[in-house]
Amino acid sequence: MGYSPFGVRLWRLLSHRRRTFATSIEHMRANLARKAGVSSAELAAVMTGGASPSPDLVGKLAPALDIRTADLFVIAGLPVPDELASAWPTSPRDVGSILRAALSMNAKQRSQLEALVRSLPVQPRTESAPADDLLDTPGALLVRLLRNRNIRPRPYIAWLLNAVGDGPYVSDSTIAQLGTGRVVITPQYVTAFAYLLGYRPGDVVALTGVGPVVEGARVHPEHAEIAALAWRARQLSSDQLSYVIAEAQTIRSA
Repeated sequence: MGYSPFGVRLWRLLSHRRRTFATSIEHMRANLARKAGVSSAELAAVMTGGASPSPDLVGKLAPALDIRTADLFVIAGLPVPDELASAWPTSPRDVGSILRAALSMNAKQRSQLEALVRSLPVQPRTESAPADDLLDTPGALLVRLLRNRNIRPRPYIAWLLNAVGDGPYVSDSTIAQLGTGRVVITPQYVTAFAYLLGYRPGDVVALTGVGPVVEGARVHPEHAEIAALAWRARQLSSDQLSYVIAEAQTIRSA
């Protein structure tokens, strides 16, 4: 049977999460179906390519897999529902601008910045995000997960990946070309993306199929806090982002 990208990703993720090699994927799949409250037959059909994942199935699997629901829609190759989608694309700022500011702050200042982001009301999308023409490849998956945090492959993204997850020293245009397949994705990219996205590197290696995890990476000590800040800020509007960046300058100077 023809395996779907989502089915393959689920298979690799469950295989990675097995406690022992003696545990079968069928056992892992049955446990996942039970935990998510979905039909074991439906899940098996999706994993073997016999059926496409439905939005309802993805929504139930996400908490059972400990993956953010909006991210699992991306991983499944489905449009993210408007109520869950990030504000991408905003202009001229995006969430990467907030993270760059946060990385120049001390712990107290970052706490103030996080409180400011939390205080702003979410403004739901008025229209769906524009689709892209990227193929369903490991590099495109990582770029789409960035966009799901309203972080674009634009100025400072290469710097962010290096500062947070010890990504390679490359240009921003090189990161953008990961999505088009013009640049070959390597384990160092995958490990760095994992820390910036807020997931365990082993899980992201399983989802992309590119590894192993780079052991001994020089990871930012507050990488989890930075990743959480990105998720909290992902639905801020263009005006809200500009406001936060201006306030961040005030916080730093104070």
